[in-house]
Amino acid sequence: MRQPYNVTVLVYRFAAGRPEFAVFRRSDDGHWQGVGGGVEDGEDLVTAARRECSEETGLPGTAPLRRLDMVGGVEKACFAAARHWPADVYIVPKHFFAMDVTGAGEIVLSAEHREVRWLAYEAAHAILRYDDDRTALWELDQRLRRGHLPEPL
Repeated sequence: MRQPYNVTVLVYRFAAGRPEFAVFRRSDDGHWQGVGGGVEDGEDLVTAARRECSEETGLPGTAPLRRLDMVGGVEKACFAAARHWPADVYIVPKHFFAMDVTGAGEIVLSAEHREVRWLAYEAAHAILRYDDDRTALWELDQRLRRGHLPEPL
């Protein structure tokens, strides 16, 4: 059973000394986003973020993972599991993480996504569908520019 929490991981790497951000096109609706999904029973947020990233990218979930300050929310009604959650849950928190996959290999997409693009910040920001994804990407970009990343988890 899934818990009423979501995680999104912004995948990035350094190429020629500059960050590139991976954006993923969903197979179902064609929207561009980071990787992510639900937190299963028995998982904490970090475990779920590593699992989701590994499942959706084919990369090892052991790369440096950092929790971002950004937290968004998704309406409870968007989830099939919602009928099992308490009646007083209306918004499912969406916690953001960043994973540096520099040198980790090539991405192998799961069936959830049909395309991945490595983009500079401006292009990645422009293509993302959801406002909270764009805000989290802005936070990550600012932290990278300022050399102020949170400690790896």
